[in-house]
Amino acid sequence: MSTQPHKPRLISYIRWSSQRQASGTTIERQTEAARLYAVENNLEYHEIRDEGVSAFKGKNSKKGGLADFIADVKRGVIPSDSWLYVENLDRLSRADVTTANELFLRLLRLGLTIVTGMDGKKFTLESVNQNPTDLMLSILLFMRANEESSTKQKRVFGNVAALVERHNQGQPVNIKSAGSSPWWIDHTGSQYEAVKPHPIHWSAAKKAIELLLQGWGCYRVAAYLNEHSDIFPPPKGNKGKGLKRGQSWAVANLKKMRVNRALIGEKVLTVNGQTYRLDGYFPLLCTETEFARIQEITESNKIPQGDQKRVITMLSGLGVLRCGNCGGSMSFFSHAGRLRYVCETGKNQTSACRVWSIQGRLVEALTVRAIIYGHTAKVLSGGAEVESLEPMIEDRKAALASVQEKVTNITMAITMGGNIASLVETLTSLEAEKSRLLIEIDKLQQRETLRGSDSDIDERIKQVIGLFTPELMEDITHPDRIQIREIVRSVLPVVTLSKRVDKALKIDFKFPDNSHLVYEGQMNGKEKAFCQYRKSPDDQAVDDIYSKIGMVFSQVMGESMAVTDPYHAAQLRMVAALGLPELNGKDFFGKR
Repeated sequence: MSTQPHKPRLISYIRWSSQRQASGTTIERQTEAARLYAVENNLEYHEIRDEGVSAFKGKNSKKGGLADFIADVKRGVIPSDSWLYVENLDRLSRADVTTANELFLRLLRLGLTIVTGMDGKKFTLESVNQNPTDLMLSILLFMRANEESSTKQKRVFGNVAALVERHNQGQPVNIKSAGSSPWWIDHTGSQYEAVKPHPIHWSAAKKAIELLLQGWGCYRVAAYLNEHSDIFPPPKGNKGKGLKRGQSWAVANLKKMRVNRALIGEKVLTVNGQTYRLDGYFPLLCTETEFARIQEITESNKIPQGDQKRVITMLSGLGVLRCGNCGGSMSFFSHAGRLRYVCETGKNQTSACRVWSIQGRLVEALTVRAIIYGHTAKVLSGGAEVESLEPMIEDRKAALASVQEKVTNITMAITMGGNIASLVETLTSLEAEKSRLLIEIDKLQQRETLRGSDSDIDERIKQVIGLFTPELMEDITHPDRIQIREIVRSVLPVVTLSKRVDKALKIDFKFPDNSHLVYEGQMNGKEKAFCQYRKSPDDQAVDDIYSKIGMVFSQVMGESMAVTDPYHAAQLRMVAALGLPELNGKDFFGKR
């Protein structure tokens, strides 16, 4: 039985640093020459690539295809007698001569043979030791490559500075030589044309923003786009699990997208130690207020990882859930699809509170009732609001203008140099304050819009009531629960859970107007029961608002509710009509 003799590998290293090179003949030229050399020298052809990677600072030797290749040779995954083929030594490095030559010698010490396709020159550690001229030649080649890159870099710096100045004068620019454009942008025009929405991917980006503003997470957005890939084809570079690039929307890319300030038109680039922030560079995908809202939604909707990753509670992680016994926060755990809220400080033994928990099914069934009341009260009070909110809005706008002025000054200081780290820290703080004010103004303007207008009250209430389906209540991973969490943040600032010594449970919902809706376990003789009552701030009457809510429920839910029904009767019929869980007195008493 004959065996094939060992055939050394020829590893063709192909690198290019610009899109122009990628779309030209660079790749084809390097590949064809390497394949021909492998055939002529009886070598087994392999290939590694570094796409869009510059070798000027030696980045390719630390991260990417070349770095992985070096690591594999060290581990023995790739034989050390392999040949490394490069078109020219500058493909390996264009860094300063000492850095480049250190890389060159490191490759030779691994046992590799380096071949330059330009002249067919072979370098081995033995040949360099025996003929120092080879080493001197490599040094001269690296020096020339570095000088060329330095000259090119200076030319790029000058060009970027000129284009930045052109942008500041209000003229269109397309800065291709510094930084990149996001996938929803078309930057194929000349440097004197403005970048444009991508003809294919812009609509997908708009849809993604629309869904993110509704409270969707990136996993769900990616799934939606993949389900509708005939309408929203993924851009090159998106790579789903087990798929090739461009075949699937990648969650990671959507996560990067939602924090990218290019959404609001801003381009940030650093050239020659100077940082430029170019407002209005990209076409807008969303307003600054919408961008701030996306960040707020992202932060508030963070769900714990691990086994609980897919569980979406109505209350935890929003900063609203408190333990009535110790005042600490409450978290949750789930087992076999069942949810329980637990005192966090008691669990961690960081307070005098003993660890205790309450069934999530009960808390969330009550939360639904509180949300419907809170949302309805918010809509009705907004429609009946007499005093204009314009003074408050103008006050917040003045504060926003002051913050914006500081942002502009800090941005200018960063552009001019100075203590960059300190300036960036200040800018980050100001941007956070700006986002807070934008969200506050947005909420005030929504209330002002409602003031004096009852035309769409029924529709607003129906939209929320329609979310509470039996499926959503039973499935603690239901994606529509994310929308419920958004409503909770606007109508339930505090939810307090308590457990008395007699094991009776108390659930207290506090609303933005400081009124409360309370459910509490009580004994009726030997029977376990519960009561429901309302508390208002400063002894203000709440019967009027409850009467109005009862009337609105009657209109929204249909003729089955008499207009004369008081709030509690209307609520019971509403819950029955929606098929929501009924309340049981036994549930209001802990078992241990």
